[in-house]
Amino acid sequence: MMCLAVPAKLVALKETQGVADLHGNRVDISTLLVPEAKVGDWLLVHAGFAIQRLDPQTAQETFAVLKDVEAAANAGGDP
Repeated sequence: MMCLAVPAKLVALKETQGVADLHGNRVDISTLLVPEAKVGDWLLVHAGFAIQRLDPQTAQETFAVLKDVEAAANAGGDP
């Protein structure tokens, strides 16, 4: 099984604890590893931690790739 980091938009932040929007789902995250993060930023999130800031275009490109992977998996493609 593979672990994956995914883009999410930071919608709330208090110190190093934030809430990110992940395709309509709100998830609690830590911004401890990305101290420059601010509300409105796109972040790469893995295991509840923001690990990198992303520009909006990169976030959208990543979503497109993940959508292609999901489609291949649903079509019976190899993992």
